[in-house]
Amino acid sequence: MSTKRALQAEIQQYRHAECLLQLGARVPIVMEMTRLSSWFLRKLSLEIHGEPPRKGQVPNSDLWYLRRRNNLQASLFCSFYDAIKRSAVPPVDECHLLIQSYRQLQQALSAAGMGDLMPIDRAWWLVKAVKIKSLQRASCQACQGRYLQPWGRVTRHFLCWDCRRKGYRISARGIAVAPVAKTVG
Repeated sequence: MSTKRALQAEIQQYRHAECLLQLGARVPIVMEMTRLSSWFLRKLSLEIHGEPPRKGQVPNSDLWYLRRRNNLQASLFCSFYDAIKRSAVPPVDECHLLIQSYRQLQQALSAAGMGDLMPIDRAWWLVKAVKIKSLQRASCQACQGRYLQPWGRVTRHFLCWDCRRKGYRISARGIAVAPVAKTVG
């Protein structure tokens, strides 16, 4: 007979599975995170969405996160993920971190009027990519923003794409130097 604590943990897994499926996660991802059967998750997905679950390969490429607009969303997601993980008093599980971080990303992007949202499948892969150290976050020397970069490619003198576009550069001493304003004359 199961204990009350084990029963609560199992109920929590079912709730996480329902949340992840509602957010659009694919069955293999939910199965890996919750350890529930694929048969049950396919049935739950059918019940939630009214159609069979999506098929196809789950995301597994780090290059997607390095494109400009995707990098902004992914970097913002990482900030939310880290903040929630740090502020959680008892350690929270990975499902809860992913769901809460993704919901915060949804709220931030809708408040900014941005329609395109990184799929939750991409957010799941991003967490894995940072853990296995294929991606890392680097601070821009000019704006102090933290952006995703490939592991090992970041130098101490990193400038984000926006600061480079604005004309910032790194001086010989390794300090970010603002662009010189052009005078009309």
